[in-house]
Amino acid sequence: MKRRLRPYPAPATDPASANFVRGFVATGLLAALPSGAASATAPNAGKAILCQALQGGIALAAGGTAADALQRRDYRTTVVAVTGGAAAVVAVDYLLRKPARKDNKEKALGQEKA
Repeated sequence: MKRRLRPYPAPATDPASANFVRGFVATGLLAALPSGAASATAPNAGKAILCQALQGGIALAAGGTAADALQRRDYRTTVVAVTGGAAAVVAVDYLLRKPARKDNKEKALGQEKA
């Protein structure tokens, strides 16, 4: 006689990580779709979309965490979530918008600079 298998319980998800994924996907789609024709030919279009998507995910995760903490009247967590989210958004902007190092002293046409 076969024994009936018990279903596994659904894995518990962290609300902050779930909010990050929601914000990442939603902001990425919003950044890519409305001006897709104009920005698709830009040289750094993918990098700009990635930057906006990461920032949107971070902002939504921080906002959700702050809202949950505010409902619990945990003001320290609220302040940490807001300041941490703001710092992460600025860090992503700095890291992804930083130009590449140019050690090459040649011009665009292959000629050396004087």
